[in-house]
Formats: sequence, C-alpha cells, structure tokens
Amino acid sequence: MRRLKDRSGLTYRELEQRAQDRGEILARSTLSDVLQGHSLPRPELLVAFLHACGVDDEREIAAWLETRSRIEDGPGRSWRFRLRPVAAAVAVIAALLLAAGAWTLLSGDENGTRAPAASAVRGWVEIRPARTPNLCLTEGRDRSGAYPNAIAAQRPCGEARPPHTYLKRVHDGADAPYYIEWHHPKHGKGCLTIRRSAPAKGMLEPWDACSRSNKDQHFRVEPVGATTRYRLRPAGTGRCVGIAAEDTAPEANAIEKRCTDGSDQQFLIENVA
Repeated sequence: MRRLKDRSGLTYRELEQRAQDRGEILARSTLSDVLQGHSLPRPELLVAFLHACGVDDEREIAAWLETRSRIEDGPGRSWRFRLRPVAAAVAVIAALLLAAGAWTLLSGDENGTRAPAASAVRGWVEIRPARTPNLCLTEGRDRSGAYPNAIAAQRPCGEARPPHTYLKRVHDGADAPYYIEWHHPKHGKGCLTIRRSAPAKGMLEPWDACSRSNKDQHFRVEPVGATTRYRLRPAGTGRCVGIAAEDTAPEANAIEKRCTDGSDQQFLIENVA
C-alpha cells in the first residue's frame, strides 16, 4: 500500500478528498496508521484507498481483498487481526502477494496475470445453479419477507458481484471441506452458515466469524458423476444445498434439504479472474 501511494504521488489530504468525491470514507489519520503498519485496513477502507489511487478493476481489487483476508486469517489466528511488527507485516504481505499472483499490482507489470486456481473448485469462483446457468448464487433476501438479513439466493450473474465468492479449505487435506466465503467491499468477509432456527431455518447466511468447530459453515463439494456439476453438502448433516421449492426464478432462496438426484441441487462452479 505504501508503494501504491508513492506511485500515485498524492498526499493523504488528496487521497481523502478523492474518496470523498466518490462517496467513500478514507480518513487521513486511519490511513496513516495502516501505512505505518499499526493496523490492518478494514475491507471498505482498502477499497476506498485503491479507488483513490486509480485502481478500479474488479479483478485487481479482488486480489487485494484476498491478500488482506489471508493475512487476517493466518495460521493459528482468529478472524480478528492481531498487531505485528511492521517489518514482519511487510514480509508477510509481500509473500502473500507473490503467492496470489498479485505482485504485478505493485510492480507496474501490466502484462502479469493472476495464476489459475489449483483445481476447478478452489479460490475465486462463480457458483451457478445448473438448471438456471444465467443466475448466480449470491446475496439476496428471504422472499417471504420474514427474515431481514442477507441470505444466499439466485440472481442474474450480471448483478451477482459484490460480494465476491471464495472457496477455501477449512484445513489441509484433499478431503477437507470448504468455507464458502463472501467478500464485500463494505461488509467485509462472511462465511455462509446454515441457519438452525426460524424464521430462516435451513437458509444460508453470511457470518463474520468463520470457525473450524462450526460444521454449519463447512461444505463438501462433490462432483455429480462424470459431469462438471457439483453438489454442496453441509458437513454437519450430510444433506444438500438446493433451491427452495425447485424455483427457477430470480431471487429464489438457497436452502438445505434432503439430498435427491434433482438438478435443483446441482451447481456449476467455475473459477473467475
């Protein structure tokens, strides 16, 4: 971030004003603390900073948010950031940027691209119900109106981001389940979690805290035969995620249900840049 600020040639006051012109908040004092290594930037502050520096490409912003998330969720740490010495933070950021293929954002190499994910079901992805491939699994609302919070629903893919969806192993191992993370520039990161109480029982809601002990946040991603379709199976119950009432219309909610061979429980999962 310090190198990006230096390259922009802008002062703290100018960056703050640029953010304000876009309707975003980028307090000079907070940004100064971040650039001195005293704290990790909140997702919304990071996005405002990138916009102020002229970074508007969604792919580049997603790479920065991914790196921030990986620093925040380092080995043995809770989701809340713990302060670390400046030198160590710089080293970690550099290593993660290199690993993510995002170092080109700092080096100015316009020919660089992010490396592809290791498998078809890992990293930044787009999840689409197999029966309605023009729709994506993303943030929506309970169609009944009984529950006001954000939940997973199918919506036109052109309206699906943000949030950006990231599949991350809960732990090491080829058979480990996944978190389905949503990354939003305003709301930060949330792990989709199966709700166990009314009025949204069985629906998928993003929670700020991701936990290895919370099986309602762990999902098995299972291929359906020899096709490119997958089932999403909550690890805690062995049931399946499907579209409520087998609805094919936009805004239909995703929900945990008994597994069947129905295509309403099958999803296309593809990596996105």
